[in-house]
Amino acid sequence: MVSTATLITNITGDLFSAPKGAILVHACNTIGSWGAGIALAFRERYPSQYHVYRTHCKQSTPDDLIGTCLLIPGEEHYIACLFTSRAYGRRKDKPEEILQATRTAVQDLMKQNEWGKELHACRFNSGKFGVPWSDTEAILTELQASMIVYTPPNES
Repeated sequence: MVSTATLITNITGDLFSAPKGAILVHACNTIGSWGAGIALAFRERYPSQYHVYRTHCKQSTPDDLIGTCLLIPGEEHYIACLFTSRAYGRRKDKPEEILQATRTAVQDLMKQNEWGKELHACRFNSGKFGVPWSDTEAILTELQASMIVYTPPNES
């Protein structure tokens, strides 16, 4: 019998306060821009990882990146860039395309996380990509992804 117990732990707090060595998960575009929302906060806190992400995007095509995960090591945290939309703003992918890419990107992350590091995430896809969190959360539950998901205190 398959367990239906959720592996998602929802907490109120700051994602960037996750324990040292954890993997911080967020959704990214394939263009190489962390210019708004939580992506901007990642760029400000982790400039060297941003450079790795941007270079990776410039060396690949959007179709090669969509639905994959770039896992970037760091001194404090690893950063998992889930490529869930080819672009951003008005050119972002449709919600159903974002969810399809989310499924394969999370599978890629789970495969790459061979050390079993804790996954800590924001409610990715629900901000600038405009996908309801419940839709993304359903995919995480289906994949049995174990993840601690942060809601900022000002949004709870």
